[in-house]
Amino acid sequence: MDEIRKNFLDLKAEALKILEESRFENKVDDKVLPVLDIINASDDYYTSSSCAGRIVLLEIPAIGDKKNARFLGKWHHMITFDDLQLVEGNAKKGLLWLLAQSPIIHIGAKSVSSADRLLKIAVSSGFKNSGLKSIGKKIIVEICSTERLDAPIGKNGRFFCTGEYLSLLVEIANSVIERSYFKLQRFENKLKEEL
Repeated sequence: MDEIRKNFLDLKAEALKILEESRFENKVDDKVLPVLDIINASDDYYTSSSCAGRIVLLEIPAIGDKKNARFLGKWHHMITFDDLQLVEGNAKKGLLWLLAQSPIIHIGAKSVSSADRLLKIAVSSGFKNSGLKSIGKKIIVEICSTERLDAPIGKNGRFFCTGEYLSLLVEIANSVIERSYFKLQRFENKLKEEL
């Protein structure tokens, strides 16, 4: 067995072990599990990380300070205006951002040609921002979409926007999640056909 193939198999074994532990601890989004199972069943791929999409209320001390950012709320489903109000009281100091993020899946591929095949399936499923992240020792494909919301909504423990505007942002965030689930289902169906 050549070194490249052995390296791929070792990485896949480690990734599957971590995924199994994460499943046991309920740390994997249910909505993305069918996609992960199909990909991991293939001899050409393994998943290394994933998220089915999420809505986040984030407190950031200053722009670019990810290290000290705090998650005040994190939901892997649609939310209500009340969900935001319930976690607003946890804010202390810094900028408050409401984020809605579409699914993201990182996948190790056995070869550049298998990575290309997976990218074509992803793009045809609506994941237009997908691409290669690495082609060195590991070939890593990132599956992601264009839908997202990044909105500053407050500072130093309080929301600055009106309830009407915040309701609009919740509606948009929920649309990102709803569309994400639709695309994940389409991706799952195409993977079943192609892999």
